[in-house]
Amino acid sequence: MLNIQEIFVLRKENTRLKTANTKLEQSLSLRLDKLDRLEIEYKKLEEENRKLKKQEQQLKEDLEKIKKQRDTYKGMIFKAKITPKADKLSDKKKLGGKLGHTGISRKLPPKVDQKIRVFLKNCPECNRLLKRSSSFEPHTVEDIPDFKTVKTVVSEYQQERQWCDNCHNEVIARPNLVIPHSKLGLNLIIQVLIFKYVCRMSLEVLVETLSQTYGIRITTGGIINILQRVKKWLGKEEYGNLLKAIRSSPVKHADETSWRIKGINGWLWAFLTKTEVYYTIEETRGGGVAKAVLENSDANTNQDQVLIRDDYAGYKNLNLKHQSCWAHLLRKSKDEVKERRSSKQMKLLHQTLKQMFQELAGITSQPFNLAQRQKSYQHYKGQLNQIIQTKFRAKDTRRIQTRIRNQNTNLLTALIYQDVPLTNNAAERQIRPAVIIRKISGGSRSDKGAETMAVNFSIIQSIRMRNQPLILTLQTVLIKGAAGEN
Repeated sequence: MLNIQEIFVLRKENTRLKTANTKLEQSLSLRLDKLDRLEIEYKKLEEENRKLKKQEQQLKEDLEKIKKQRDTYKGMIFKAKITPKADKLSDKKKLGGKLGHTGISRKLPPKVDQKIRVFLKNCPECNRLLKRSSSFEPHTVEDIPDFKTVKTVVSEYQQERQWCDNCHNEVIARPNLVIPHSKLGLNLIIQVLIFKYVCRMSLEVLVETLSQTYGIRITTGGIINILQRVKKWLGKEEYGNLLKAIRSSPVKHADETSWRIKGINGWLWAFLTKTEVYYTIEETRGGGVAKAVLENSDANTNQDQVLIRDDYAGYKNLNLKHQSCWAHLLRKSKDEVKERRSSKQMKLLHQTLKQMFQELAGITSQPFNLAQRQKSYQHYKGQLNQIIQTKFRAKDTRRIQTRIRNQNTNLLTALIYQDVPLTNNAAERQIRPAVIIRKISGGSRSDKGAETMAVNFSIIQSIRMRNQPLILTLQTVLIKGAAGEN
């Protein structure tokens, strides 16, 4: 039996335990309430997180679209610099020829202008007098004249004023290869043209080069005046003849690139054949420029004329047959394949396009046979229609499909017309020198400067395309043009 004292202690302990139990129950209730609130807050945060992830995905897709648009516009202005990836640097091919490869050195000039015998009077070791020898070791050097002797030649032509008894007029002799009323010689003017348009020197570098090489002092304003006078001499006849040749050619190319005029974005257009290139610099990239240049292309010929161009919409309304550039199509297709999320459909389509291009290139490299070419045309037209009508699910594939749909049979024109290439690479190559000049000079400082660039550069590039001797041909056209001005 418990005594009273023990019962009292147990009751007190029981009361303490009840009190502690009550506090624990209250604490548990508070924690459960807090847990409920946290669960509600967690669900809200989970919902917000889901919305943010969805928004992030949408932003990533928008960013990819913006990047592609940026790259497109960026390509219109300048070529992106291509830097090798870090992980491929170690795989870079070693420079130099392979082991056992026969080296190629500079060949000796076919003609030796002077022979100089070099000998010693005293031994360089003991200073003893040496006897002359009949044997020698030849060493041929090709060099330019000494800079001390390379200087300008100032000529005063005393043009006699003579009287003709038959005509009863005074006549004055004119020197050959001298431009009337010009205080600068023809050779100097040609050297300025070569430095500017072939060597692509800036005006400041050109002035310094003339000063250091020939000792002639001329300002940048003087160089500009020379270039503008050359433009007058060449612009009336030679520049116009290039335009006529472009318009009458059965096959021609066209391309354009940006060109700043007075700090404002403009466009340099290039129209060319195998032997001529016609540049024009305009304020706009609108299709009206191409129409104005090529609008009379079919006036003097009964045969169809073909324009090779990229997929820029400014050309599509021209009344010509069109060959769309395969290089541009394959480049866009390759860009889609290189994307991290490229679809399997896109990769398959890219391989199909590459295979088709290789087959077309093989056909166009063979002698022209219209009957066989027409059969090939119908075959590949069917392949294009199959690509166009296929219901692709992937967005990247549909983008290339849309590009193919817009060009359609323009991709196959080269099959049924002779000497028509599948790509517009010829125009790209003629645009590149102008792009280099643009990067050096920043464009043109005036409308007059832009016109001067277009005329002079067209003449010089056309001479080079024809593989004509540049200096002799420039002498002829400049004398002719200056005579026509007077």
